Amino acid sequence: MDVHRGWTTGGVGKVDTLWALVWHFDADGKVDRVTNLSGDQHQMDSYVWANYDLAPIPDRLA
Repeated sequence: MDVHRGWTTGGVGKVDTLWALVWHFDADGKVDRVTNLSGDQHQMDSYVWANYDLAPIPDRLA
């Protein structure tokens, strides 16, 4: 697990929160997957919605 502070002031709004990266390794010791967790998901959601447009529905459902 990696816990770190992440922030940005670029775009509309800001993000300043703790993040936790949870690393999972396979039987050979190679990284299998990583999950990124925000300490303040509401803050991150607000920032993303204010700065990024969703792809059109057909592209999102593909």
